[in-house]
Amino acid sequence: MSSTMSPPASTTSTAARVTTFLFALAVVFFLLAGLAIVIGQIATLAAGDATAARHWASTLAPYAFGGASVAGLLSFALSYGSAGGDDGDDPEPDEGADSGRDRG
Repeated sequence: MSSTMSPPASTTSTAARVTTFLFALAVVFFLLAGLAIVIGQIATLAAGDATAARHWASTLAPYAFGGASVAGLLSFALSYGSAGGDDGDDPEPDEGADSGRDRG
C-alpha cells in the first residue's frame, strides 16, 4: 500500500447523518408522548375522572401525532436518499449478470 493513497471517503453523508439523528429524535418524542397519554389516562381514570382522561388525551394527541408524522416523513426521506446511491450492497444481482459462480 502506498503512503500517497488517501483514506477511504465516508460512506454516510452529513445530510444522511443529520436526517437519521432527527428521525431517531422524532421516534423517541412520539413514543414518549404516546406513553404520557396512556399513563395520564390511567392516572385520571384511576382517580375516577373520565372527562379529565379525555381532555388529557386530546391535549397531548397533536404532539404525538406530529412526532409520528415527522418520523414518517424522515423515514421516507432516508429510504429515498439511500435508493439513489450505489453502496455495493446489492443482495440479488441482475438475472443476466454473471455472479462469478460456476453454473455447470
